[in-house]
Amino acid sequence: MVMTQQHNKTPILIAYYLLIFLLLSPCHTLLAQVTASTDRASLSIDETINLHIKSDQESGDPDFSVLENQFQILSKSKSQNYSVINGVTSRTHTWNITLLPKKIGTLIIPAISVGNEQSQPIHLTVNKPSKSPGIDGKDVYLKVNIEDKKDHYYVQQQVMVTVQLFHRIRFSNASLNDLTIDNAVVEKIGEDSQYNKTVGQHRYNIIERRYAVFPQKSGTLHIPALIFSGNVEISQSFSLFSQAGRKLIRQSQSLQLTIQAIPDSYTGSTWLPAENLTIEAKIIDNTQAIMMGEAITRHIIVTATGLLGSQLPAIEIPASKAIKIYPDKEQINSQLINNKIVGSRRDIIAIIPLKEGEFTLPEITLDWWNTQTQQQETAVLKAQTLLAQANPEQVIQPTRVTSSTQDVIETTTEQVLSETKIIYKELPLIQNKWFWSTLVLSLLGLFTLIIGLIRSRKSHTSTKIISHSEQLSINAVEADHYLQQVYNHCNNNEAHQTSQALVQWANYYFNTALIPDLSEVIALSNDTALSEAIMNLEQCQYSQDKEHWQGHVLETSLKAYLQKNRENNTKKKVDPQAFASLNL
Repeated sequence: MVMTQQHNKTPILIAYYLLIFLLLSPCHTLLAQVTASTDRASLSIDETINLHIKSDQESGDPDFSVLENQFQILSKSKSQNYSVINGVTSRTHTWNITLLPKKIGTLIIPAISVGNEQSQPIHLTVNKPSKSPGIDGKDVYLKVNIEDKKDHYYVQQQVMVTVQLFHRIRFSNASLNDLTIDNAVVEKIGEDSQYNKTVGQHRYNIIERRYAVFPQKSGTLHIPALIFSGNVEISQSFSLFSQAGRKLIRQSQSLQLTIQAIPDSYTGSTWLPAENLTIEAKIIDNTQAIMMGEAITRHIIVTATGLLGSQLPAIEIPASKAIKIYPDKEQINSQLINNKIVGSRRDIIAIIPLKEGEFTLPEITLDWWNTQTQQQETAVLKAQTLLAQANPEQVIQPTRVTSSTQDVIETTTEQVLSETKIIYKELPLIQNKWFWSTLVLSLLGLFTLIIGLIRSRKSHTSTKIISHSEQLSINAVEADHYLQQVYNHCNNNEAHQTSQALVQWANYYFNTALIPDLSEVIALSNDTALSEAIMNLEQCQYSQDKEHWQGHVLETSLKAYLQKNRENNTKKKVDPQAFASLNL
């Protein structure tokens, strides 16, 4: 009996461990990738370059023999890195290879295979041996160089500065001050790189540091001299250790650049000097299943070569009667690609269709200055037409507005329509499901009304009619009830519940039936502080940061609005003649 139980447990345990393996294995396969990178994109024939291969696959060493056709492999090393993220352990393998090019020209580091994955090829430019006057024979030399130096640069245009420390002796307690420039933004690019170079009759170790400089003022830009200091190490005979020797200080030459102002011919709203600039958009959701009243997320991405992400402007879409717009927090990024700064800005926007039918997101243009051609260009994001389907779970009824607020709503509507560029196109009548369903319901309602009138005449039953003053009293009680709910939800920072309670309160407070959403509340209140608080509430509901909405701002604004209304009503009762002209 015992043997039978053990026999039955074995396949269960095997299945259990097999399940764990199957669950983990696909994740690892999906995440597996191989990347290749170098510390520079161009070098001289007498310089070395470092190649880094990274992989998260569990496999043997790659075959680096494919490099030997164009490069001499001087050294190879391997390292591993372990990390635990959300309880998931991952391992990264890194191979570091030092290469020396065999010929001048455009060389290609081919794709390197690691397991079932391959890296992308890398193109390198190998130049003739560079001349470094004043370096040959010196123990230490500090050099500052402007990459692709031009006769002049524009304000906020990228200037690449390279700092190189040549040395053929060992030193300790070394330091090199960072580059700081007045009237310029200076960004250090990546980590310091190290390689070897033959200058004249001597072989030097080189430590290279790179900066991206963005001048902020026209005129002459002064790049100050940098200072290196360190102690020369002195080796002692019959000892494994060395001692610090004489103090050594080296200083680079200072440089000057000519910076020009923004050209008078430039007509763009934002000055964007770049080598290249593109704009694109992506809709995360399924564009074939857009529902009226439900949010879709649109990402607008601007990418520029030669600009930081923080220099790129925000992209906005105007709202309209057809859609509502809720911008979310932007994503700004800057990275080094092919030895150049590439900045990007991603604006995330929630869009809610308010009607069934087609709506067009307008064309977006962004002017920029091409620093290569010295001309103004325009990046274009083409218009996009989408179709919103009827939402079976949402029924929107027409809003009835009292005469006292009609002028405010009409004025607000005219302003919105005058500013919008969104094009809304109704569906053909035969395809409009809402038209036919509304028509059927209207006929049924009319039939029911006629039957009710006939019955009322026959029965001669008296019906109690509620007076206007009694209705106002009922509305006041209901308004106070929902107002208390608004305050409670504000205290708990509950955005969605606050929104629902606020719409219910407005229905009774303004004596207006069927307010559909918060935009009507904004129009009826006609109060700046309250409107801003309500718009913030709307935006938070469709933001990724919705859980961090703070309700005290809305509560304070609403209390101030109600207090102001009570004071105005009191003044009207005390001096009705003062407002007689308003009632003509």
